[in-house]
Amino acid sequence: GSTVKAVVSTQSTGGMACQTGVTCDIPCIGVAKNLFQMEGCLRDESHKDAINQLKEAGDTFLIRNIDNTVIGCALKSTTASSKPVYVSEGHRVSLQTACEVVRRCCKYRVPEPVRLADITSREVLRKIDGNL
Repeated sequence: GSTVKAVVSTQSTGGMACQTGVTCDIPCIGVAKNLFQMEGCLRDESHKDAINQLKEAGDTFLIRNIDNTVIGCALKSTTASSKPVYVSEGHRVSLQTACEVVRRCCKYRVPEPVRLADITSREVLRKIDGNL
C-alpha cells in the first residue's frame, strides 16, 4: 500500500502542499491516493456512496470538515479508475484549478509526477535493501 496520504486541510492548519508552497514561494497542489482522516473527515458509508456516484473522469465531490468547511475534494481522475484521488488547494492555487491540473496530469489514476516518484522511490529502496 501507499504511504502517500491526502493533505486536505483548512487554510488555518495548512498541509504539506501549502507549507511547501509558502516556504518555496511557488504554487503547490495537495494530491494523494488515500483520504487522511482528520477534522471529522470519515471514510464512512456516505463517503463510499459518494465515491460510487463518480462516473466520468473529472467528476468530484467535496470533502468537508466537522465545521462543514470545504477542505478538499475527491476526484475521479480517469474513467477507468475505480477509486478517486484526493485533492486540496495548496498555495496560490484554487481547489477548482487544482482539480483540473490533477485531472490533466493523470494517464492512470495517480498524476504522473506522483506515480513516477512513487515508482522511482520504490526502485531505490529495493536497491538499498539488496545491498544490506
